[in-house]
Amino acid sequence: MLIHRPPIRPPAYSAALRHTRRLLCKRLACTAGEPDDGFAHDYVEVIAEVEAQLRHEETILEACRVRRLQERVHELRQENAAIMAALHHTLPQVELGEFGLARQLVAALTDILSLHRISADLALPRGPVASSGPARMRGRAARPAHPAPALSSSPSRTARNIRQPAEAGRFSFPTEVPMSLQSILVHADLSRHAPARIHAAALLAREHGAHLLGAAMMGVSSAVFPDGYEELPDSMSAACFGPLADNAREALEHFKAIASERGVAYDTRLVPDQADDGLAQLSRFADLVVVSQDDPDESLCRQMLRIPDYVIMNSARPVLVIPRALPANKPLPSDSFARHVLVAWDGSREAAAALGAAVPLLRRAESVTVAMLSGPALAPAECQAQQADLSGFLGRHMVRAGILVREHSGDTGHALLSIADELGAGLLVMGCYGHSRLRELCLGGASRTVLAETHIPTLLAH
Repeated sequence: MLIHRPPIRPPAYSAALRHTRRLLCKRLACTAGEPDDGFAHDYVEVIAEVEAQLRHEETILEACRVRRLQERVHELRQENAAIMAALHHTLPQVELGEFGLARQLVAALTDILSLHRISADLALPRGPVASSGPARMRGRAARPAHPAPALSSSPSRTARNIRQPAEAGRFSFPTEVPMSLQSILVHADLSRHAPARIHAAALLAREHGAHLLGAAMMGVSSAVFPDGYEELPDSMSAACFGPLADNAREALEHFKAIASERGVAYDTRLVPDQADDGLAQLSRFADLVVVSQDDPDESLCRQMLRIPDYVIMNSARPVLVIPRALPANKPLPSDSFARHVLVAWDGSREAAAALGAAVPLLRRAESVTVAMLSGPALAPAECQAQQADLSGFLGRHMVRAGILVREHSGDTGHALLSIADELGAGLLVMGCYGHSRLRELCLGGASRTVLAETHIPTLLAH
């Protein structure tokens, strides 16, 4: 297994982190001094700026490959989640003209974030990292450095104290950690569609700071290699399976070239299995799987068609399907393909699974539209009743979305693709196979239509 990490320079990250923290504290201080009208107007903008700065800090700490910082990232995410949850829970009160708790929260945040900045300054390296090799030193250099003085109240302890039951006039921070993409699995092969899918996966990995795993399958059932694949020179198995392994290794070389170009951390995996089973097994250890839309022109009689269907149905992970027919002038997905998102909602379990899986993408999108097609599957009254719950769920995850309700009685899949074209959406999110696959095979359905005809990247979950 090959592990690659892009080069980093810790001192530059240290300066950037201190600078962004100072700006954020100044912004909070200005907002705290505003009269009620100005405070209400600025509060929404403050929430967005705090979230952006906290995410920027997480990205910095993840990119700075220093062990003591890597141990701090998880704790920092929990604290940041508590801060953002508190801000969003007080937003409805601000909109109703009640500013007491919100003002207390802004004042407390200035102190909390200052503690964050102090502890980060102590942890981040300010100069070149010393060599780990043995060295003999004399005089003052030989003496151990004095430990940094302990802070009276560390950020983690402060956050824990705030989460205790609320006293009168105080706000209790929830402890829920927002969902995020940490691991992305992408199928690597020698198909002409492979560059587009790997490019899309690398874009998402870079944007979310996720780890990218490229997996190439040999195309032979794992039953043939129960103990893994090992090439024995001059053997019959080497003559039969050697070319398949060579093809997989070549696919991984192409994957490494694209991942290196995008500057993301990645691993490679050669899997002695068929593509469908191999991806389904590995997908259970990833947050997202990226595959290409099936192409009948490239299928062989020994290969199973409908790889996206199989992975979706045999793992509990969302699958991002990259269309096979991208425009001739844009053979690779645009860097901003996930900026404008259309979410299909029909109230089903599958739609809820897709919506939840897409939260990390929706939080970074510039525009999100939830399409509700009223008809036999979703009555107009249900559309109206579910809008408030949808908006509340997305709002608590810091997602601002518009809701589009349309009457519809025809093919839902074609209707969703038409709406995506109308809105200029670059990504479609929907549940997959709300009906049985046999019913969709015989009678058709939205999943079958979209998987066969989508022309934009589509995230599906079952």
